Amino acid sequence: MDNIDYEFAQWGPYLSKMIVDKSITDRLLEDGNKLRTNWRETNHNTALAGQLENQYEYKKETNDWFWQSIIPYFRAYRHGHCNFFNLEYRDVTFQYNSLWVNYMKAGEFNPPHIHTSDLSFVLFLQVPEALKIERMQFEGTASGPGDVTFIHGEYNKPVWAQNSNTYFPEVGQLMIFPALLQHHVCPFKTKGIERVSVSGNLNYIKKDWPYDYF
Repeated sequence: MDNIDYEFAQWGPYLSKMIVDKSITDRLLEDGNKLRTNWRETNHNTALAGQLENQYEYKKETNDWFWQSIIPYFRAYRHGHCNFFNLEYRDVTFQYNSLWVNYMKAGEFNPPHIHTSDLSFVLFLQVPEALKIERMQFEGTASGPGDVTFIHGEYNKPVWAQNSNTYFPEVGQLMIFPALLQHHVCPFKTKGIERVSVSGNLNYIKKDWPYDYF
């Protein structure tokens, strides 16, 4: 191929996928299961868009431990964000807002929605084998059972105009994305299983430069 210099213009949202240490997912699952015994105290349904019966807000002890444990991953996201948009790296201070766990069972779903704050994330704690099998057997053209789909702009074709990306989760997978990036989760049919995930929101509180950096 000819030696021709070129560069490309990058736009659109930056979404990062990473695998977190197993100790983090194990602790979140253990603490989340404890919340189910005091569901009246920790029920988080009225604050969320999900059509799920069991959604719980973590207690302060779990929050404090989690945000300290997860900070390296958000700093990695920050570096990736600046590289993605070819921006000079500038450090930020994070302010954490909320942390909750979702237990999704057959027929439940998360409709298209956005979050508050600057950044949001989803971390998958449990993805049953039966759900993986159902996903592999899915024959439709849209997002499949248990998938999470992120949408930016209006639906369009061809491929270069693609407005969405869909992912089937795996245990330990952390996805960090702009809070205003619309997303949804499709329902599944297999009864007797639960797809468990944790989500949360955070802000940048050091905003002494243009919004390009967010």
